[in-house]
Amino acid sequence: MKSVSIKEAAHQLIDQLPDDSGWDDLIHEIFVKQTIEAGSTESKTDSLPIKLKKEPLINAIFEVRFKSTTAASNILPGFLFSKLDGKKTINSLPAGNVPQPIRDADPNLHYSHLVELHWNEFIILIGDNSFAIVCEFPYPGWSDFKSAILQVTHFIKECEIIEEMQRYSIKYINLIQSDSLDEQISMIFKFIIIGRLFLKENIFAFKTEIPDNPYIHIVNIVSSARAKFKNGHERNGLVVEIDTIANTPTQEFKHWNLSNHIDKIHTLNKKIFFKCLQPATIASMEPIYG
Repeated sequence: MKSVSIKEAAHQLIDQLPDDSGWDDLIHEIFVKQTIEAGSTESKTDSLPIKLKKEPLINAIFEVRFKSTTAASNILPGFLFSKLDGKKTINSLPAGNVPQPIRDADPNLHYSHLVELHWNEFIILIGDNSFAIVCEFPYPGWSDFKSAILQVTHFIKECEIIEEMQRYSIKYINLIQSDSLDEQISMIFKFIIIGRLFLKENIFAFKTEIPDNPYIHIVNIVSSARAKFKNGHERNGLVVEIDTIANTPTQEFKHWNLSNHIDKIHTLNKKIFFKCLQPATIASMEPIYG
């Protein structure tokens, strides 16, 4: 079958529009056609890369929020220090200087992290109602990060101070290198139009929530970002942050089998990340497929 050129397809779209159509109607039809074609292509190549040669990831965080029988920040740091092997140091965080009654009364501080435990290449953040495992640049890969999450969670279960889980989440922060704002826009958008504003040379930030019952994905995209790493290297470009949250009302922590859920939430987060990117952007990161 003879393929239709873009010029011919555009003529067909225009011919199908009512006589009283405006530019907005034409732009809408073009967008719908592009979305349908992108979906068709995606269904044919729906596999996810197992690795990117040009890794954009700069930070990964797995967090659990909970109710406990006592202030977890007083118990868990020392308990984990005694259980975990390897190099370890403990430091207090600024939120720990805020009196507990104020933290309990302020929703913004209720789940704040009060203590950090540096453990090999990971950081464990601990609050009275939350804990998190952080993996900073360079990312060692999902296998090592997953192993650390399961090990820390296992030891926290042994402590038996957490009664009920409220949610768990995984967040990946990516910084895709680019010094050109125009290029950063093209990585995710065909173009950006707000009302009668056509954004081509404007720094932008975009945030949205995508329901995916029982999960929710929070997508945060910021242009013209800069990161400086511990080794002194810097990177400029586009931030693509995906935070995938699973709410677990009335889930008893001691009966929660994280190993049954952790791969799924990671895969869902990964799918959203790649769906945010244009095919050319993915190709530029040199993906490897299994």
